[in-house]
Amino acid sequence: MLSEREKQELREMVESESLREEFRTMRRNSAAMAQTITVDELAHWLTVMARLCPGVPKAKQAAHLATMKL
Repeated sequence: MLSEREKQELREMVESESLREEFRTMRRNSAAMAQTITVDELAHWLTVMARLCPGVPKAKQAAHLATMKL
């Protein structure tokens, strides 16, 4: 059972236009991700990402731990 405070928080969330817009955006993005893409669309996306993030990624150092317990 929800307390009166929790009920009031839910009412405020329902009335929030910004929160509703965020959920709409997530729903649209989720639907877009569920679609299959063509090879041309994938190549375009990879090209755009390569332009946004140029260069070779730096190699990550492995963590050296003296003792490891499982």
